Amino acid sequence: MQITPEVGNELIMRLALIAGVIIVLLVVVRVVSRILASAIQDATKAYRAIRAVRRTAATLGFVVAVVILSPDSSGLLTVLTVIGAGLAISLREALLSIAGWLRLVTMNDYRVGERIEIGGTHGDVIDIRLLRTTLMETRAWVEADQSTGRITHVPNAWVWLHSVHNYNRGFNFIWNELHFTVTFDSDWKAAQDILRDFADESASIVEQQAASEIHQMSREFLIHYGILTPFVYVRVRPDGVELVLRYLCEVRKRRGTEHALTISVLDAFKAHGNIRFAHPSIDIRKSPTAEGS
Repeated sequence: MQITPEVGNELIMRLALIAGVIIVLLVVVRVVSRILASAIQDATKAYRAIRAVRRTAATLGFVVAVVILSPDSSGLLTVLTVIGAGLAISLREALLSIAGWLRLVTMNDYRVGERIEIGGTHGDVIDIRLLRTTLMETRAWVEADQSTGRITHVPNAWVWLHSVHNYNRGFNFIWNELHFTVTFDSDWKAAQDILRDFADESASIVEQQAASEIHQMSREFLIHYGILTPFVYVRVRPDGVELVLRYLCEVRKRRGTEHALTISVLDAFKAHGNIRFAHPSIDIRKSPTAEGS
């Protein structure tokens, strides 16, 4: 394909004009964002206002670019088609991220403030932009879903490539389990009652809230929970009797509830007197041949 000098010059002028518009919009957005940040005291309202300004500027820039690039001749249309095809190939990930952003805006797979897991990365969503989502990371080397302090960026394209696990959407509770193993000669039935009693003390309010959220969520999803009360499962292990306490807790309170329950259980087991924790052991026996020699 042969590009005439006239078409080439016209294309350069249009691209330069678009670059100028983008620079002006960036300056305006930065100035307005600083004004809003200093004028609005509420951090959440300031964040939303600044995000609205940025999205408006991005939409305006896109519209202006389309208008400027509207071809006046078939030759320019051919050039733009080739350029567009090349950009579609070279910027595949960026375009996929933009499509992912549109999905997040329309389908709300997750929102700012929600805790998610995507592509093996866990965290609280603190920002959603055109190409990426920013998370305050949880887990990694820190246990029980607590924050690591690191800020992690993931491309919006991941919503098409990975499963999205949302901890908050529709149901703000998760099931947690605590494992205790007592010796075979311990009073494991008393230990089971102790675990259940401590869990029941804090379960009534959680159960009411969880049941209400499940009822609302069932209008959108085919979901049903028959049991919301804490339960203690029992099974035999090689080193003793394992007791597994399964209970509901709020998403961001898993470690706190686990800590409180563990302290209460330790004190109750000690006060009972006939409940001892099991630990791995090795039974060493002397063979008869060794005794005869």
